[in-house]
Amino acid sequence: MAVNVIQTQATILDVQNARGRVTIEAEIPDLGQYPTRFIRWEGAGNAPAVGAQVLATMEPTSRQSRFVKDGTFADEVIDGEEKPWQVNWQMTAASPLAGDNRAGRGSTAGSAQTPRSGPSKGSNGAAWMDAALRYRVDVMMINDREAVRQAVAFGAAEGGNIISDVTTLLAMADDISGWWNARFLSRIGADSPLVAHAETLGAVVTDVAPAPEAPEIKNEAELREWVEGQGWSREAVVEAIRSAGYDSASEYLAAGGHTASGLASILTERLA
Repeated sequence: MAVNVIQTQATILDVQNARGRVTIEAEIPDLGQYPTRFIRWEGAGNAPAVGAQVLATMEPTSRQSRFVKDGTFADEVIDGEEKPWQVNWQMTAASPLAGDNRAGRGSTAGSAQTPRSGPSKGSNGAAWMDAALRYRVDVMMINDREAVRQAVAFGAAEGGNIISDVTTLLAMADDISGWWNARFLSRIGADSPLVAHAETLGAVVTDVAPAPEAPEIKNEAELREWVEGQGWSREAVVEAIRSAGYDSASEYLAAGGHTASGLASILTERLA
């Protein structure tokens, strides 16, 4: 099988959200006999639910570093010599197979991942979110997660076994999260949720200024020079890039549709 963008059947085994990066473990026969781990979710909306059977759009991103370290390959750039199990994959879309309605039903445990800054092959063209929208999405994702926990607790309190019926569990969680999210939106109103939330915590707002803007940057070399001029520590820059779902600037720029200016905007939002 060629290492390229593919559509293939996948069974979702696990979904994790750490530092804003949503990763999936899935059984994908086309990619080998063992489950594929650390698949980055790059689709629009939530990742598929655990247990869902989906038709997934899969995109290779780079060779796995372990095959570079052991000398199998000289670098991580994909050139067609790799096997499917020797590369890192991301899932850019997932639609439920017949009889399964769990794809994209909100299965991630944590805050929302920042979508791509532009469309790329296999993606749904998600756009970069501003700080206000990201705040809303983060809080509402937390509400969704808590709704699942509350649905489980309610089922247990009623003496039922709601976990055995995922469809019933998610339907109940939808009702609970809908109530929580409606209450949240009614409290923050339409303007500046960040300011409103700060005020609810007791802050006294004395000034509201627009977020700093990053300059137009043409390439990775200009990006590196600009970052050095900001005086940010290397650790802070690395953490900011990881919070956007990537291990390095090179990995971010290698993803389709990403630009040096887009990464500069992310760093400015998180560090300026």
